[in-house]
Amino acid sequence: MQAGSGARSRLTSVVAAGALAAAALGVVSAAPANAAVMVSGSLIDAAGNYAEGTVRAVTTTGVTAGSDYTSNGAFDIPLENGTYKLEFYSSDYTDEWYRDKADQATADVITVAGAAQTLAPWTVERIPSVVGVVRTTAGKPVANATVTAYDAAAGTEIDDVDTAADGTFRLSTSTPSVKLRFSGYYGNESLATEWFNDKASLATADAVTPTVAGADVGVVTLAPGGSIAGRITSEAGVPLHRARACSSSGCDWTDANGAYLIEGVNTGEHVVSFSDPIGEYVGEFWNNVPANNYAGANRVTVAPGQAVTGIDAALAAKTNAAPNGVDLSGTVRDELGAIGVGYVVNVYDTPANPDYAKVVASTYSNRAGQYVFTELDRIGGETEFKIEVDTEENQGPREEGDFLRRTTWSGNKLAYNTATVVTAAPQTLDFTLPVAGGVSGAVTSEAGGLPDFGFAAFRNSDGLDAGSTRTEADGTYDDRTLWAGDYTVRFGGHNHVSEWWKNALPEDALTITVKPGQVTTGISAALTKDVKALVRPEVKGDAWVGKTVRLDEGRWNTQADSRITYEWLVGSTVVATGPSLKLTRKYLGKKVTGRVTNDAGFAQGQALTKTTAKVGYKPKVKAKVSGKRIGLTIKAKPLKSKKVSATVVAYEVKGKRANGELKLKKIGKGKVKKGVGSVTLKKALGKGKHKLVLRIKGKGKVGSGDIMKVVKLKR
Repeated sequence: MQAGSGARSRLTSVVAAGALAAAALGVVSAAPANAAVMVSGSLIDAAGNYAEGTVRAVTTTGVTAGSDYTSNGAFDIPLENGTYKLEFYSSDYTDEWYRDKADQATADVITVAGAAQTLAPWTVERIPSVVGVVRTTAGKPVANATVTAYDAAAGTEIDDVDTAADGTFRLSTSTPSVKLRFSGYYGNESLATEWFNDKASLATADAVTPTVAGADVGVVTLAPGGSIAGRITSEAGVPLHRARACSSSGCDWTDANGAYLIEGVNTGEHVVSFSDPIGEYVGEFWNNVPANNYAGANRVTVAPGQAVTGIDAALAAKTNAAPNGVDLSGTVRDELGAIGVGYVVNVYDTPANPDYAKVVASTYSNRAGQYVFTELDRIGGETEFKIEVDTEENQGPREEGDFLRRTTWSGNKLAYNTATVVTAAPQTLDFTLPVAGGVSGAVTSEAGGLPDFGFAAFRNSDGLDAGSTRTEADGTYDDRTLWAGDYTVRFGGHNHVSEWWKNALPEDALTITVKPGQVTTGISAALTKDVKALVRPEVKGDAWVGKTVRLDEGRWNTQADSRITYEWLVGSTVVATGPSLKLTRKYLGKKVTGRVTNDAGFAQGQALTKTTAKVGYKPKVKAKVSGKRIGLTIKAKPLKSKKVSATVVAYEVKGKRANGELKLKKIGKGKVKKGVGSVTLKKALGKGKHKLVLRIKGKGKVGSGDIMKVVKLKR
C-alpha cells in the first residue's frame, strides 16, 4: 500500500509541475464539457401493451435535445446536465407530456445531474381505433391491402392504413363514426374493392364506432375482382382490332376479333368508354352515348367477382381528309409476318448531343399496319430525323396471350444511337419488329398446395436479370416477354427455398431456349420449406495435435442470405464454436465432429460432418522402395519409437480430377510396429519418379492422416 501511495504521490507531483509550467507559458486548460448520460423509460397503454411512438426531450426554452422511437415501448435518450420535459406523440396514441400532462407548461420536470436514471413507467392513452384482418376467399391473408376510413356523417376521407403481412390492421381515428373501404391485390390478381360490411358504396356501407380497445370488424373477405367484357366493331359489324375499352378500374385493347376483357374490376357502378387511338372511328360511352355526355352515360353494375359480358359498342367511322402530300410512310410488320396494328410511331430530331433528342411528330400505325407523316418538311430548323416504332407495354397494346414486340428504329435498329437517319423527302420506310418468346409452367409446394407470392425469374446468357413474373391464383405462370435466346429460370415463394430449374443450384441451372412466337412449356418447380445441405459439411485438415482444422460449410439449397454458424463436438458435447478449431493436447485420443447451422430466416437446417479420426500426434514418415516393398520408419514426437504403431495403405497419384482432387490408385498395404514396418506392393514400381500417398491409421496416441512422399527409382 505504501509503495502504491508513493507512486500516486509522485504522479501527482508530476501533474502539478506540468500545470505550473503550462501556467507560466500562458496556457489555460478548459474544463471538460458535461458528458451525456442516459435517461430511460417505458410506455404502456391502459391494457399493459407496449406503446409505439416517439419520445422527445426539450429544454426549458423549448429546444429539442434528443428523441427516441419506442418500437418496443422503451426509450433511451442521452442528455447532458440540465432540466428537461418529455413529449410523446404517435399516430395510435394521444399526444401527451410526461407524466400524464396535457401540455409543456404542466409537464413534470426531469433533472439530469451527471447520473443515468430510469423514469417511472408512463401510461399513455390509446386513440380509438378499428381493427380486423383482410383475407381472400381461400382464407389467405392479404398483405398491403389498403383500408380507408371515411367520416360516416360527412362522407369525407379521413385516413388509410395498409395491412400487415398476416392481413391484420389497426386504423386509429378520433372520428366518432367511420365507414371503411377495402382494396388490394393477391399476387397478380386484383381483388374486388368493397365497403364494410359487404357493401358496394359509401352510401350503403355499415358505420363503425372506433373504441379505445379497438372495434373489431373481424375477417373482411375480398373476392377476386370482377370483369367487364364485350366486342367493339364498326357500325357495319367489322371487328375493330386495337380499339380500347375503359372503366374506372382499368382498360383493355381489343384483339383481332374486336373482343376485350377488363379484369380486376371493382364492385359497384362503372362508366364504360370506347375509343379508337388509331383515329379511324369516333369514340362513345356504352350504350351509344356520345363521348361528350359523361353525365348521360349508362352505368354498368358489377357484383363482387362477377363477370359482366355483352358490353358491346359499334363505332361510327370518322371522315378524315386525304393527306396533302406525304413526306414519310411505311408498313409495320413483325418478324413472323403479322401486321403491326396500333403501334405508336415517333419522329425524333437529331441534335448534336443525342441526349437532347426529342419527339417532334407522332402517329399510329393503322389497321393495315400503315403509317403516314405529312408535315416533316414543315418542322422548323429540322431536316434529318430518326423514326421509332414504340412497342413498350404502356404504349403498344398487347392482348392476353400475345407476345411482346420489340421497339424498333429506322433501319430496323434497336436504339436511337444506331438508328438510320432519314430526311423529309418523300420516301417509304418499313419496319420489321422482333417478336418475343415465352415460358410457362407452375410453382407448387412440396408440402402441398401453393406457396404464397410464387414467382419465376429469368436470367439471360450474359448472366443478367431478364425479368420475372408472379404466379396466378392456381400457381401457374405464362410469360411472353423474353427475347429469343438462352435462359435459366429461378423459382421462389414466401417461406420456401428458391431453386433453379430442375431442382438445381445456380451453378447447375439448366438452360432453356426461347424462340420468337413460341412458348416453352412445363418449366415448373415444387419448392421445399426445408433448409438442407446438398453437399455435406466437411472437416478440412488432419486430426493432429497442434494443428488447426477448418470447418467447410458444405453446399446448401439456400445460403446467399443465410447466417451460417459453426460448432465443434466431441460426442454430443459442444466444445467450441467458430469455423476453425486448434487441436490442443486436451483433444488427444478424442474424435471431433463439426456441426453447421444454416439460418435462412423463415427456417433453419443443420448438418454434421463425418467424425474425424481420433486426435493424435503427427506421424513423420521415411519411406524407401525396394522391389515390391516400401520400407517405413515412422516417428511421432513426443512418443518413443516403441509406442508408434499404425496400419498403412499406399496409393500412387495418377493425376487430378476436374474438382482438383487427386486421382489415387491403391498399390499396397502394410503395418508399422515400434516405429518400423513395411508395405507390400501388388507389383514393383517402374523406373522414374512416383508420387505416393501413405494413408496412415495410427494406434494409441499416433495420429491418422495422409502423408505425401515422392520417390525416384533407378533401374
